[in-house]
Amino acid sequence: MREQIDTIPVNEAFLSGDECPFCYLERMAEQKAIRYVLGPGASYMEPDVRGVTDRKGFCGHHFQKMYDYGNALGNALIMQTYYAGLLEELELEARAFQLPDKRPLLGRRKDASDEPILAWAKERQSSCYLCDKLAYNMDRYFTTFFALLKEEEFRARVESGKGFCMRHFVQLMETAHDQLPNAQREWFYPTVIRLMRENMARVKEDIDWFVGMFDYRRAGRGWKSSKDAVSRGMEKLQGLHPADPPYKMDP
Repeated sequence: MREQIDTIPVNEAFLSGDECPFCYLERMAEQKAIRYVLGPGASYMEPDVRGVTDRKGFCGHHFQKMYDYGNALGNALIMQTYYAGLLEELELEARAFQLPDKRPLLGRRKDASDEPILAWAKERQSSCYLCDKLAYNMDRYFTTFFALLKEEEFRARVESGKGFCMRHFVQLMETAHDQLPNAQREWFYPTVIRLMRENMARVKEDIDWFVGMFDYRRAGRGWKSSKDAVSRGMEKLQGLHPADPPYKMDP
């Protein structure tokens, strides 16, 4: 199977042994995006990048990741111009604000979402530069995954893997509806569902063994593969790596 730039990360993920290859890809893509924003390249100093981050901002999840990364000055500079734009917009919204009508005694109440200042605030609060960048990269990885299914060697890697987390299983099945080649339908659906059943059961067994190790009657029987069952169990359900240390910039 010939490797290309776009296939290397996907093949690497399916050889990683991770509970979910798409979790592996997501973690790598997220770290790369954080490093792009705050790392040695200092893209936050580029006017075009700052223009987009000023417009989109960041969600709470990614603000925490950016804080953990450790570039305090970079974070401050990003927020400095973001706050400037935010305050300008808030001033305009405040000037245009009209006191809501009194609640009627009878009939339909006016929906709070009809208030322009609330619609503005919700739009500002819900957008995130890093979420958008991550979603774009993950869409590309899913497209590459379905393109690789024509390769017998790649299908064998999928079959020998650990399945997927529930979150990416949902995304995989939804994406398959539009991108799955017709020739792969009879292989894809039974294979993926089998992998989910077998590997969810495997993780459940590890969790059961982990819990059982706290029973004195099992003393001396060994942990088997259950020592990290809690973190792997969480990953399998929600697609995260809770045992990972914070991603930090190089000292």
